[in-house]
Amino acid sequence: MVAVVAGVAIGRFVIVDAPPGGGPAPAVQSLDDNIAALERRVAADADDAGAWQGLGVAYLQRAANVGDPSFYGLAERALGRAAELAPDDPTTIIGQGALALALHRFPEALELGTRATELLPSSPDALAVLVDAQVEMGRYDDAEASLQRMLDIRPALPALARTSYLRELHGDVTGAIEAMTRAEAAGSRPDDVARVAALLGDLHFLQGDIDAAAAAFDRALQASPGSVSAEVGRARALAARGEVDDAVKMLQGVVERFPTPEAVVLLGDLQSRMGRASEAEETYALVEAIAALQEDAGQVVDLEMAVFLSDRGADAARAVELARAAHQVRTANVYVNDALAWALFSAGDASAAVAPMEEALRLGSADPLVRFHAAEVFFAVGDAERARDELAQALSGTAWFSFRHHDRALALAGQLGVPTTTGNGS
Repeated sequence: MVAVVAGVAIGRFVIVDAPPGGGPAPAVQSLDDNIAALERRVAADADDAGAWQGLGVAYLQRAANVGDPSFYGLAERALGRAAELAPDDPTTIIGQGALALALHRFPEALELGTRATELLPSSPDALAVLVDAQVEMGRYDDAEASLQRMLDIRPALPALARTSYLRELHGDVTGAIEAMTRAEAAGSRPDDVARVAALLGDLHFLQGDIDAAAAAFDRALQASPGSVSAEVGRARALAARGEVDDAVKMLQGVVERFPTPEAVVLLGDLQSRMGRASEAEETYALVEAIAALQEDAGQVVDLEMAVFLSDRGADAARAVELARAAHQVRTANVYVNDALAWALFSAGDASAAVAPMEEALRLGSADPLVRFHAAEVFFAVGDAERARDELAQALSGTAWFSFRHHDRALALAGQLGVPTTTGNGS
């Protein structure tokens, strides 16, 4: 029954995109049709554990696809019912682990992923939950070992996508692109192919190859028309090319359908760049409303809100409090350390930001936003040479790594004597 989680999207990735054992993939069915069929099954037989398992995962996928946190509660209830009917069933544990990941309850996900792999040591889906939890908890060496087991069992899309992410975390963007390209080629389900193609587009974008990024986003939309991550990526590429009006129109359409935080924040940033300050403020207010709904659904958004508030220079004390709360749970995670450093810097305590910033950089991150944050921190404490090095790395791909911070990055480059090139979109 482990195949019940086939194709489910959790955060950046999917658990599996094909059933275990090398058997044929299930017939393609729309997610809405699948949910309706499973709801009919549980209505007809409330003791059908397999139907409850499948329904919980389907609700979870729906939440990931449309950004509606109300589906998390439905998923939790369905998986809870499955656990009542079949205690310690590994399929239920995998589903619960996937839910914990989606809700950003990473210590719980780590426990569930560990239990699932103990029960099913050769299950790629159990290992996928474990790998993601280990990464989020900052246990990168453990994640690499678990991922190798996953690759040995089935070197398919889920394992290859995670390989790409771990390479990216360690600064190997070329290797990350290679692995994600293989992941896209290995995909069998349109939604899964669209997800990894959009991630590949993000990687190309950060390298400054806007044409390759746009092509990847187009492939994602061909595989799954209406893919939110692909539409957001396409809008980002349009804006980087100077087609900001078209980008805003695209994002407005996305937000009207599925107001995901990523789409809303990018829309607000572009409206702000266009001088439409009142519209941008209304858009940013929607981020707070979405966060409240996410928290009501049980999702932990401390990290995301800390970065959002720090970027806007709003409520610095709250931003630091949220970043510290995230750091207390995930002390070793590089992005959590970056968020803490950025919050402290934005609150005017650059000296305190240095230690978490060093932690954020310890894997050799190629993320230009992290490198920009580092440049700001080191510049503020008087280490111009280190700031220059960090900013040069931030601008080595595209100066459009952030539409909010673009102008500041170029201004800082002028102060530090960091060259910018036309390839940066500057």
